[in-house]
Amino acid sequence: MPLPRPKRKKKGEGGGSGTLRADREKAGLTGDRDIHALPPEDGELLELDPETISPNPMNMRLELRDMDAMIADVGERGVHTPGIVMHTKVFMECYPQWAHKVKYPERQFILGPGHRRHAAALATGRIMPAVLRDDLARNRRVEEELVSENNSRDGLSPIEQALAIDLLRQRVHEDEDRTLSFDEVVERAGYTAGTVSKYLALLKLPQEIQQAIHVGDLSMRGGYSLSLLKDAAGSKESAEAHALQLRGWGLMRDEKLSVEAAKNRLTLEGQQQFHAGKSAATPVPFPEQREESSGQGGEVQAAGGESTETVTSRAGNSEAPQGERASAPAAVAVITPVASAEPAAVDPEVLRKAAADLRDLACRLLLSEDRYAKSTESSARLVTAVLNPAEWKQAAAKAHGWLVELKKGPSSKKRPTDYFAAVAASEDPGLMHRAAFAIGLAADEVRAAQLDREWDARDVAHAQFLATSRASYQLSEWEQQQIERLSRVKP
Repeated sequence: MPLPRPKRKKKGEGGGSGTLRADREKAGLTGDRDIHALPPEDGELLELDPETISPNPMNMRLELRDMDAMIADVGERGVHTPGIVMHTKVFMECYPQWAHKVKYPERQFILGPGHRRHAAALATGRIMPAVLRDDLARNRRVEEELVSENNSRDGLSPIEQALAIDLLRQRVHEDEDRTLSFDEVVERAGYTAGTVSKYLALLKLPQEIQQAIHVGDLSMRGGYSLSLLKDAAGSKESAEAHALQLRGWGLMRDEKLSVEAAKNRLTLEGQQQFHAGKSAATPVPFPEQREESSGQGGEVQAAGGESTETVTSRAGNSEAPQGERASAPAAVAVITPVASAEPAAVDPEVLRKAAADLRDLACRLLLSEDRYAKSTESSARLVTAVLNPAEWKQAAAKAHGWLVELKKGPSSKKRPTDYFAAVAASEDPGLMHRAAFAIGLAADEVRAAQLDREWDARDVAHAQFLATSRASYQLSEWEQQQIERLSRVKP
């Protein structure tokens, strides 16, 4: 909301001329005399030499972007939108904790909002129009003004917005000797509680990830999702948690995985270490239900009537960020693998069983997603299961176990036949599609896990599907050997 211009006397009213220049001349401020000898008042629009204005140390912009166009425009037309200034002395008296960070304390004025315009005015030598607002400093509301300005400006990175909100969070209440409460920060920032929580969570990430968010290599949603990864003690800021977050970002950057697939890979990597008889270097996350839809085009999304409860491990607890609604996604629970006393056996049958356990986990990870498979992939698995009725009973039992564990559908139904009958009667197309896909996926997995048969092309296709899906499954050495064996077989 633009600030009101100061009221001026109209011509003929008390001798006023109606212009700032005429008022100055009437006061005898002409020629070489300082035009600012008559102290300006709050709300007065001033025309200032930009060299008399210092940048504000509370400005959380990490860099001034897209300045070429701004400088060209200001050079041609001047600064046409006034900034806000305060007397530097007033600002430093009211904000002593920031006084030592003022870049040019000798300058008469200090900026509130308007740093890009000020930089362009400096670069072009143009006058900087600005509204005087010493009241912002006296009332200690500079933080609110900066955050409010950020809300209405394009080009700020999520990290810059987070830093501005964090600045507001640290400010001292104007009437009490305390920092603002979370609810007060939300009210004054002009965001929802959930948005404020997400912004502040970004600042707890390792600097490498914060920089990726700032330059646009990682979205705010992806960064927030990584920030939910925590260590075995439940901390999201420990060295172990940061290592896990960095590993997740590395998978996203290097292997072009989605954030959900990267977190699934972390889970599988930790479980793989467990099967190898090693302790995981970092805790293993189990993905939470996603709050936003960002799936790839053509994928199947569960319908609104389906359960959206958070998936957690049995060994972990879920925790919501401060300020989030109860329905928001919980923090990621962790599974801490226990080191085996003896090294894992190298018997091929043991290796095959270990691979089956990891595939089973990958199937559950995939089914925990809101977007779990493309329509063609889902249909192909269902058709295969329907055309092999001998597989149906075992597939339905495994699929029922997966879906009940993931709290999808009528978990009160203890028998697979009752469960799927209730799903069919639910008239919930999303739930029915998920259940059908689960049966088809389970049919492939039950078959691949059988120890008394050799793998064939269908088994290979099943493992490769998991590897290229959001489960981000990594083929085991045993499975790679089967693929190589089959590739040598002539058709």
